[in-house]
Amino acid sequence: MFRVFPLIPLSLILSVLTAHAAMVGGRVLEVQPDSRTYKVELTLSKADAFKTGDTVEFKVGMGDAGIDYTGRLIQAEAVEYGGRWNLEKIFPVDGDGSKAYRDVNARLHQETATMSRRKFTRQGDFIPDFAGIDQHGKFVQIRELRGHPFILNFIFTRCQMPTMCPASTTRMSAMQDKARELGMEDLHFVTVTFDPAYDSPGILKQYAEGYGIEDDGSFYLLTGTEDLLDDLLRRFGILTVEEDGTINHTMATLLVDAQGRVAYRKEGSSWTTEEFLEEAKKL
Repeated sequence: MFRVFPLIPLSLILSVLTAHAAMVGGRVLEVQPDSRTYKVELTLSKADAFKTGDTVEFKVGMGDAGIDYTGRLIQAEAVEYGGRWNLEKIFPVDGDGSKAYRDVNARLHQETATMSRRKFTRQGDFIPDFAGIDQHGKFVQIRELRGHPFILNFIFTRCQMPTMCPASTTRMSAMQDKARELGMEDLHFVTVTFDPAYDSPGILKQYAEGYGIEDDGSFYLLTGTEDLLDDLLRRFGILTVEEDGTINHTMATLLVDAQGRVAYRKEGSSWTTEEFLEEAKKL
């Protein structure tokens, strides 16, 4: 079961509370989950209040407070609310797998640029190689899941249409629970956001907790750069249009076998956990 939060337009929140906002980067010296703070030595600052070399203590969101970025470089947006500086849209810059993440996605981008827009990954095809950043701030290559079948879908956390992303995530969470009940521990789950400008690892972590997704290593919520997500949407045949501050989109859910081949693909938002679990049992 997921929690329901009141929806307040982001533009209204920012217009009321935000005094300043600027891009910053730096190395995290300390994470304090209880006080939801990061102590950061800045290596980049576009905020007038700070300069490179300053050590600043920032407040962070609930999801970010649960990610241990200690010793790692991050990039984020510094926002002042009522005289207190906060970090939002926090993304890791370095760490295990960061170079491979960039290299794999650069190859994906080159390959995608030469492909026809009418060609996308269908049932029976192998999925393209790509890498993302998960809800724990870790760099993950999709080929790391080879040997495990997994179910793949696309969402964005700010989606407000009950029959689309919220319903899809609810079913994915329920499917994780049901798979464990059936002894299908080998079945994994991958959710990719197509709103990376907002959906940072910390946002995805909080989103996962809100939907009751078990943090047992079987469920990956992935984000990345705008270029990566554009390439993935094209390769998987997902169409998006941004209108009136939201993202209108098509949907597809895929079952990928242990070799990386699409064993089952379902278009649209009308699918059931039972049909995917039945297909997964055949693998």
